[in-house]
Amino acid sequence: MSIKMAMWLHGNGAQYENYPYSQRRMAGSGLFGGADRTKNWFHFPITTPVIVDDKRLKLTKVFVHYRLKFSLIKKVHLFDGRTRIAEFDVENPSLVPAVSGLLQPAPDFWPAEFDEKKTMFTLETPVEIRQGLSVSVSTNFESEIIDGTGVPNLRHLGSVEFFSAGADFE
Repeated sequence: MSIKMAMWLHGNGAQYENYPYSQRRMAGSGLFGGADRTKNWFHFPITTPVIVDDKRLKLTKVFVHYRLKFSLIKKVHLFDGRTRIAEFDVENPSLVPAVSGLLQPAPDFWPAEFDEKKTMFTLETPVEIRQGLSVSVSTNFESEIIDGTGVPNLRHLGSVEFFSAGADFE
């Protein structure tokens, strides 16, 4: 299998589903914060080559490059138009002890660029894309701490910084 085409979208092009607690779009990335104990989906509409040299291309892999702070990416879903064609569970870093001793996501996690099930997702069988590819990423924001009284102290520090999302076609 050889790559016939690859298409990418910069991280500052990510579209959120629910308005985030904070956002900042920069030349190098898109940074989105979430209120504690919330979830959000982020969508990457990938420009999709449908026919090249009179042949329909097939999607083989997708990529999402990111950095996490007190948050977790849980799932990556792929859509061809309105049809979900694949979904992947994301392998996250181990949880770490918080000040309270409870476990929470790491304060900073930046996975390798091409790490299967973390930033790279390979389809079991290549799929023809007919109506346009969208890569959707589910993120949980988890930056609370528990003080000595057992009361949650919500800090709203959880964030995801997207650098890019892309796809390989054969």
